[in-house]
Amino acid sequence: MTAAAKTRPASEDSKVAVDLDLCKACGICITLCPEDVFDADDQAMPVIARPDACTACLLCELHCPDFAIEVRRPVKKAAGKAGATPAEIDEDQPDRVIAVVTGRRPAEDDDERPVSGSECGVHGGGED
Repeated sequence: MTAAAKTRPASEDSKVAVDLDLCKACGICITLCPEDVFDADDQAMPVIARPDACTACLLCELHCPDFAIEVRRPVKKAAGKAGATPAEIDEDQPDRVIAVVTGRRPAEDDDERPVSGSECGVHGGGED
């Protein structure tokens, strides 16, 4: 039997498929599905009876202890330009870029020492 024959999708455009080699017929998917997509066959294996009812909520896939269920969700396009550079984002949304790493090394006169307790404005200062 081929791998495709062992995986039981309801149809080519179905959102959910069950891998019968991995499935142990525990019934968790049948019980948890809020849309009642699954029925059990005569061996208690899940059958995708109502594929159009599937909302791709992932409850069956996430709770399957045998990783036998795959739910395919439609890929959504990212808002804006996916893979845009910081400069392009800055042009489109100048207030969105918060910080940019410049690669600048601290100068000799930069004060890089740790702040002591008496200088710390966050924790109230006090004696060192």
